[in-house]
Amino acid sequence: MFDDITPPQDGAPENEPETKQEHTILDVNPVDTAQRQERKARRASRRKLPETKKTMEKKFKQSGVGKMGVWAIAVVVLVVALSAIGFVFIGKTTIAIVPQQEEIILSSNIVHTAYRNPETGELGYNLFSSSIELTDTVSASGKETVEEKASGRIIVYNDDSSAPLRLIKNTRFEAPSGEIYRVRNSFIVPGKSGSTPGSIEITVHADLPGEDKNINSVGTRFTIPGLKGDPRYDTFYAELKDPIIGGFVGERAIVDEDSLNATRTRLQEELRAQILGSVQDAKSSPIEMFDGGVFATFESAPVIHTSDSTATVREIAHIQTVTFDRNELARILITATLASPKAGKILIDSPENLAMTVINKAGVDIENDALIQFTLEGKTTLTWQIDTETLKQDLVGRRSEALNTIMSGYPGIKSAQATIRPFWKKVFPSEVGNISAHISPEK
Repeated sequence: MFDDITPPQDGAPENEPETKQEHTILDVNPVDTAQRQERKARRASRRKLPETKKTMEKKFKQSGVGKMGVWAIAVVVLVVALSAIGFVFIGKTTIAIVPQQEEIILSSNIVHTAYRNPETGELGYNLFSSSIELTDTVSASGKETVEEKASGRIIVYNDDSSAPLRLIKNTRFEAPSGEIYRVRNSFIVPGKSGSTPGSIEITVHADLPGEDKNINSVGTRFTIPGLKGDPRYDTFYAELKDPIIGGFVGERAIVDEDSLNATRTRLQEELRAQILGSVQDAKSSPIEMFDGGVFATFESAPVIHTSDSTATVREIAHIQTVTFDRNELARILITATLASPKAGKILIDSPENLAMTVINKAGVDIENDALIQFTLEGKTTLTWQIDTETLKQDLVGRRSEALNTIMSGYPGIKSAQATIRPFWKKVFPSEVGNISAHISPEK
């Protein structure tokens, strides 16, 4: 409505002059463009309401976040916050331990001695026994009448005492059937260790030829007739490890001697190539063994005549490997290189870097000799071992400053640093499970 246009009043003359000045629409000056825009902006700002939830969600959707994105961000923030709280207030107490280490260089000028039955302070050694076998087939060249004695492997046990026993050449072993088998060389049966009998594996040969002397039942028990009447008769015995075979009397195919010898030589060469590999596979953490401490003997087993035209040739490598207790060997090495080494359990970090050479190896009777002499040459590091479980038990409930005092009882520790959680506590946890110990050798 326009209040500046008034209709004429009733009864008033149309042409009567007005007594009051009135404004008309024609008198209003137009508002310029700048003022119009300013007024429009002011009205818009007065009408603007706070953004609603829907408006915000719309913006999130337009930005590619959405509801799932919002929740994902919230979860991540929560996890980070809880982790930080757990680390600072709830995390385990940890101990970082740096062990004592010594780098040593061993020279071939130092000769070490190891004993089969060591006394206190001496380095001892044991023998790890194993066998590998290869076979091949050769053609027969005719027939002949022959008499062959059976042979096989037995394990001789000493369940009497820790004292070893030497058995002489041609010692007899009697099977349950009464058949007699003999050894062709003397040997020593090791003493028992605790409740475990000492044992050694050897080859026996039947006293007489014939197939009836063959025994296939592995585990068959043998007695030693020479010990009858002696209390040791029941505690020294043998068991069949591999079948006793090869016994024969009669006519059978002939194998050409040159062909037989060539086959045996080739099989022995192949066995030599496999010996070190078999020793490496046998290595385990409690013991230390070196390639230079491997002794091998070869046995040509009786030819097995499988038919009138072929025969099977068998070659067996019997392996004796010198083994050391890892800690005892490391102690001997550190004693030889340092004037006053620290006490404690020590291990060789890289035994593969050391080369062992047995003195006069060709003249060593490894099964019967009481000692061996050897050198070790190379560079390696010796590291003291820490009993972390005992250390944690010693720290339970103790004040943090007690760590240095307790460490003095562990000569193998070079340094240690404890981080106790929560950070304001000055006492180690009251339970071992809440303490974590980590060994971190220096590089």
